[in-house]
Amino acid sequence: MSERLNKFGEELGELLDFQNISIQEYSERIGTTPKNLIDIISGKVSLSFNLICNISFVSDIPVNYISNVEENFKIDNNINKYLNSNNITIRKFINNYHYKDLGKLYNIKFKNDLNDYSIARSILKYLRITNPEQIYKENNSIFYKSKNDKPELLALWLEHCYRTVKDQKLEIYNKDNIERLVSFIKEEARNYRFDKDRLIKEFNKNGIFLAIEEDIKGSKIRGAFRVLNNKPAIYITPKYNRYADIYFAILHELAHCKSDFNRAKSGSIISLENDISNEDYEVRADNTAFSWMVSDKEYNKVVKSKNYDNNNEVRCFLAYRLANDKYIKYDSFYYQNNNKLINS
Repeated sequence: MSERLNKFGEELGELLDFQNISIQEYSERIGTTPKNLIDIISGKVSLSFNLICNISFVSDIPVNYISNVEENFKIDNNINKYLNSNNITIRKFINNYHYKDLGKLYNIKFKNDLNDYSIARSILKYLRITNPEQIYKENNSIFYKSKNDKPELLALWLEHCYRTVKDQKLEIYNKDNIERLVSFIKEEARNYRFDKDRLIKEFNKNGIFLAIEEDIKGSKIRGAFRVLNNKPAIYITPKYNRYADIYFAILHELAHCKSDFNRAKSGSIISLENDISNEDYEVRADNTAFSWMVSDKEYNKVVKSKNYDNNNEVRCFLAYRLANDKYIKYDSFYYQNNNKLINS
């Protein structure tokens, strides 16, 4: 199941044998005891930074090389513990992260794409974690109460979105900004306009990070709401090809911003495709998003009169809500004509 992992001590032992240097002599040269040097070579103890510097000085081996071998051993050991406890291979582990897609989609660089452990370390480094177990802890800081069955892909997407937004410059946020953003979104939808850069600029102006980024195929992610250093962040995937669909995803996360800010401090609130959630905060976010699209009062009037055309509502939003409530069919002319394809 696991590979044999090497500390730098093993390489050091081979070097001493090759150069015919005794344990006694070398231990004196690097300022340690023969016993400690034997324990280092056998892998029983780790090297201190002071000894790393002394070995580098005496044997002309770069400090960075010695440190990297030691650090890689520690990470590989964490990976092996996870593999053994979950009875999976290193190949299965990296395949769970769809590592072949990462270079193209998220620009992850692999130092050695022929070594599975090197690939695994690159993935963990991208995620800014040192132990795979951190991904799978229930209610961890990466995701909150998510029913996603592919936590690896979710973690990668969240990290990619974070790296996308972290340098965005925000103005001051307060809850009144939410209503301004709702009005802005309604005008964009009314005019059948979807401009990613324009949206990000408007959200940043109102104090909210916004990422609209591709997820890895198979993840089924719709969006997420996070709090980054006490600042709200909305992430969504651009997989929707109709105006109301993508704006509903944004409004849903904006509703979380309004009602679940403190909850999101515990971790990301994740929304999944076609996820019928009974969680009160998810139901509330859906209802808020629908009422922002078309006010409940006006919507009830439209439904009662069955007059879908003679009103001032945003047509794509009205069609979306009517279809969701099964008053019209998704393949109906009214829906197709009003909730248009983006860039059609």
